[in-house]
Amino acid sequence: MRIVLTGHKGFIGKHYFDHIKNEHEVTTYDLADGQDLKDKSVTDNMPDCDIVVHMAATNGTRLFYETPTEVTMNNTLPTMHIVDRYKHTPTKIVFTSTCEIFNGAVDKGFYDVPTDEQVPIMFDDITNARWSYSIPKALGENLISNLSTHWLIIRYFNVYGPGQRDHFISEFVERAKQGEYYIKGNDTRSFCYVDDAIAMTHDLVLKANDKIVNVGKQEEIKIEDVAKCIMDIMGVDPTLLEIRDGPRGSVTRRCPDTKQVRELTGFKNYTSLRAGIEKTVEAYW
Repeated sequence: MRIVLTGHKGFIGKHYFDHIKNEHEVTTYDLADGQDLKDKSVTDNMPDCDIVVHMAATNGTRLFYETPTEVTMNNTLPTMHIVDRYKHTPTKIVFTSTCEIFNGAVDKGFYDVPTDEQVPIMFDDITNARWSYSIPKALGENLISNLSTHWLIIRYFNVYGPGQRDHFISEFVERAKQGEYYIKGNDTRSFCYVDDAIAMTHDLVLKANDKIVNVGKQEEIKIEDVAKCIMDIMGVDPTLLEIRDGPRGSVTRRCPDTKQVRELTGFKNYTSLRAGIEKTVEAYW
């Protein structure tokens, strides 16, 4: 199988590349290698292939608020260029999206939790810098799903593990190492260990066509409980945890309905949260 993989030096991309590099002919593109996918000449020269897996993105909640313009540009132009390169070819395009695109619908109580793939896309405040990441992802879903070639959209739900940066678990471990034990808000999330996400991802890449699929773990948990688990693993008294106000636009609940991914892949051997956090903390500590 000839696969073009973008973002192979990012968090999920690196784990995915390690998973497939010995099984398939993989051509990689990453900004860290000087390959700027905002430059159309780069994507125009991408090779013919069987599958494009587009994982390259500027991610990290802190960046959504600090550099929203750059986040929007970095996550819009590469997708448009890749679609333009392969839209008239038989190449299957796989686009990695996010559960962030329907925060508004869930937070306003318009849709159920756990949340399936039919949830309406909604942004309740277009001026919120947080959506600098998710609006390009929603645009990408529309572009990809209207192609005449085969396509696949994967919506990740809070994938975590060793190598991740600028996300809650890695940031909390770093704070705890400095003796700072606080979280911003006490929303719920559904955390999926990266090895599990990669196993489901590759099955979908090879087998699923013309679908939008949630990839995550159907287990809703409070951020407070995750933080206390981290503290316990680090030998810190969990009662020291301080809960501060959450950031603007942070959804109060998030958990995927995973019926479809189970049916498509048969995956069921999820890593427990405790085991996944132990592996992650060990990598950072």
